[in-house]
Amino acid sequence: MKTVAGAGGIPWSENRQQSLQAHLTDFWAQDAWTFPRKTSHKDQRPLSFRFTCASPTLKIELKYALWFKFACGDWQREMSDEGRVSEVKHINEWLSIVAPTACSFLEKSLEQWELSFRSYLVERNLYNRRKVKVIHSSQTYREMWGEDRRVCLFRQVYTIVYRAYDDRAETEKDIWDMKALGLKVNPTVGTRYLSFIDIAPLWFRRLVQAFMRYNIAVHTPGDCFNKLQVCKVFARYVMTRQDLQHGGHIDRVIIIDFMCWLCEQQFPDQYRGRILRTLRTVFKACAHHLQLTTVSKEVLILESDFPKWQRALPRDIPEEVLEQLRRHLDALPTTVLRMVVILLECGLRLSELCTLAPSCLICDDKHEWYLRSYQFKSKKEHIIPLVNQNVIATIQAQQQEIRERFGADWPYLFPRPRNTREPFQQSNFARVMNKWAIEHDIRDRNGKIWRFQSHQFRHTVGMRLINEDVPLEVISRLFGHDSMSMTQTYARKRAEKIRQELERVQRHRKTVDYQGQTVKGDARANDPDAQMVRKGVRGQTLAVGGCGRLAVLGDCNHANKCLTCPMWLTSTDDLLALKAFYERAIHLKQRAVEVGNRFVIQQQEHIIANLAIRIKSLEEEVMDGTLCIDDVFVQLRSDLASAESGLEEAKEAGLFLAVKHLERTVADLKARIAALEETT
Repeated sequence: MKTVAGAGGIPWSENRQQSLQAHLTDFWAQDAWTFPRKTSHKDQRPLSFRFTCASPTLKIELKYALWFKFACGDWQREMSDEGRVSEVKHINEWLSIVAPTACSFLEKSLEQWELSFRSYLVERNLYNRRKVKVIHSSQTYREMWGEDRRVCLFRQVYTIVYRAYDDRAETEKDIWDMKALGLKVNPTVGTRYLSFIDIAPLWFRRLVQAFMRYNIAVHTPGDCFNKLQVCKVFARYVMTRQDLQHGGHIDRVIIIDFMCWLCEQQFPDQYRGRILRTLRTVFKACAHHLQLTTVSKEVLILESDFPKWQRALPRDIPEEVLEQLRRHLDALPTTVLRMVVILLECGLRLSELCTLAPSCLICDDKHEWYLRSYQFKSKKEHIIPLVNQNVIATIQAQQQEIRERFGADWPYLFPRPRNTREPFQQSNFARVMNKWAIEHDIRDRNGKIWRFQSHQFRHTVGMRLINEDVPLEVISRLFGHDSMSMTQTYARKRAEKIRQELERVQRHRKTVDYQGQTVKGDARANDPDAQMVRKGVRGQTLAVGGCGRLAVLGDCNHANKCLTCPMWLTSTDDLLALKAFYERAIHLKQRAVEVGNRFVIQQQEHIIANLAIRIKSLEEEVMDGTLCIDDVFVQLRSDLASAESGLEEAKEAGLFLAVKHLERTVADLKARIAALEETT
């Protein structure tokens, strides 16, 4: 029996190669594989893979790798074009020229094979790198160069063959398949494999692998993947230290130097904090749980080491973006449209939505509907009630489509387009949504094209429920949170929004006395925090405006309550109420004139005069330098968008009085914007 050491120390033997050949039976044993085209293709002539490789052993490995891609569902037997046929043809021709007597792909490293294949393609003027358009985080398209498709296919072939020969225990390899380790991996993201190849030097790679053997036993695959990425950042730092290349002892001195290196890399504060928090967990486990001597048992990362950053608040979708989303919803592909409808109402994580089973709808004895999903984060099944008939109808429509296309036993309600046995991918959802946002010019109030992220939908539902005064405990159960502290994030966001609104109002607010003179308060008392507390206390202020009378003077006995009181202070917040009082006073005066009541006429004339002074003074625009023209434009346009959105909702609800009021508000805002545009 012939046995040789393959690339990376993986032995190749004839016996192992025969085990690969055992999979190639009947159709797959032939040197020509003929496949039908997709029924939707106009050319119905079949397509064939022909294996003409001169080396019989390389032919076996090549056929095994391509069989594996069909067997695992990456490729479908119905094809649409000749692209793959051409790629396989060129690989066969190249191998016949450069390796006619080779025994296995593992005789050389992947890098050596790739260099040879590229040279072959370049010499024949066949090398064709692809220019790919990708959407950047700035919501702009950027062009990137991709590898030649034939080289990409050969990489996959080599990797499949390499893993087939590698019969070591999974945790002894340099790439771990967490699914092979028995973990329930989230199939909607690319976190199935843990690759340690990029971690150098070797002593640190062994340390990280030892930690991962412990971590996979107690945490989720997603947690393992994220911690590995942080360890790779520390590995980059280790490679900059010559004294740590052949061994080391991680202590406080090294950590301090690493924190300086992080600052030099100009990572954001929040990212640096996440790196340090993760490494503290890793090194503590290595030192105390695993008893590794390469890590000091002293406290390596202190609380004072963490950079200060603002606690993250929910990233809910602004109302003006939601309005545009609903307006252009029909332009989305049907599958993504249905996903968005469900996300906007149920608050699911995208991974939970993508992995819904076709049988996800269940009902109770009253025939009320519920949605059954699996939460990868908490490793449990979760059931929530459905009250929106549109969502129920959307799910039922998707169920019917899946049954008609694939049958009743299909695994996913939202299958992946190219591999329908796999769930819809989160990255594909984000790509479709952001491409759609660019095409339909979806912008926020600042004029920036909105970038959609899947968790924004969950935060949007959470904020809507908070604003509708749904109890936190109910929201926590609906979202499947493990603790109330996770749900309280939405309450903090609501408080932050109130503060922002108070800050906005404060910039515009003007307070006047009975003579129309501007009244300035103490800046500390005008601070939004203090104002927010007062707003929450209520009852300590007048229904409209405020009172300038000293409390030590006792109860106020002024006639007509506040309308003619010289101590009554009113601001721009009270304009609508003041105008209502003004109209009511005019109406009372007219009735008094009709019946000849001189006392009421005099009283209302006094009130009308006072109110007219206040209203006129409050309506005068004050530009004291605290607000530039651009800020005014932004604010007016924001207010206009809010008013127009409210107008649409009022019309739908049949609130006629609110419609009339909002129509006047919209007209007034448009007039103010037009006037400002003329002045600039």
